Amino acid sequence: MRCPACTDAILGKEGNCRRCGGVWLSEELVEERAKRPLEMTGGRYSERRCPACDEKMDEPLLYGVPIDHCAAHGMWFDKAELEDVLRRSAGAEWSAPPTPADSLTMLVKAVRVWRER
Repeated sequence: MRCPACTDAILGKEGNCRRCGGVWLSEELVEERAKRPLEMTGGRYSERRCPACDEKMDEPLLYGVPIDHCAAHGMWFDKAELEDVLRRSAGAEWSAPPTPADSLTMLVKAVRVWRER
């Protein structure tokens, strides 16, 4: 398989690229390594192609880290992104950013508290 980042480098047996330091892993393997369920948000399209099927991948945020993701085959992590994701999955202080609906709910609660004072 070819490296999604370098495009002309071949991935090693373990899915790593010796040139750029990135790594290709199955979603199941990432879930096993993470300390809690994966939290993907966003969903832009990546310019990178899946090394397994050659389709363009999505670019969601995984614990706030932008990764490249093929729903059918796996995830691409640029150098140090996997360590960031695993560190954030273990940290209780990290949480997904609020959605617009969450933000509106928080605003309404804040107004109610303000009115009661």
